Amino acid sequence: MIIAARIFRLLALAVWLGGIVYFGAVVAPGAAGIFGTTERFADFIGRSILMLHMIGIYCGIVMLVALRFLNNRAFKPLWQGVLILLMLVLTFVSNRAIVLPMEHDRALAGGNISILLPDSPLRKDFDARHQWSTRVESTVLLLGIGLAVLIGCEAGLRERITTAPPKRVFDLDDEA
Repeated sequence: MIIAARIFRLLALAVWLGGIVYFGAVVAPGAAGIFGTTERFADFIGRSILMLHMIGIYCGIVMLVALRFLNNRAFKPLWQGVLILLMLVLTFVSNRAIVLPMEHDRALAGGNISILLPDSPLRKDFDARHQWSTRVESTVLLLGIGLAVLIGCEAGLRERITTAPPKRVFDLDDEA
């Protein structure tokens, strides 16, 4: 059961962080290249980020359950739990307080925020939320990297706990 918990925790972290990196490095720039800044682009990106957040929330829950099974077998389990909870809270807040209001702003603009003037209050609100969205996703990514470091330290913890002191092969006292 311990090995399964380690596998699920690591797999969930890889999916979550991989999704964030893939979205930022491949999906968003690729969609911008194909659609430009059209309504279809905004629909695609909005739906993709909401799905990414749902994947992150499910992965966070899996990691918390796996960490609970590992208990003291994890390296600094309290810190791992805190990082996972922070990632979950930031993802949920980003989903509800940033992305959904951005989608509402976009709907009020007729589906395409880029048709608004830069000094429009609706456009300013959208742009400010977009900056916050980027900051929050970057923070979740950095917290996830910190979590990966803690998980990586577990191998050293297991080695220190399970290895017995070295046997002395040529001990002169043993022959007497």
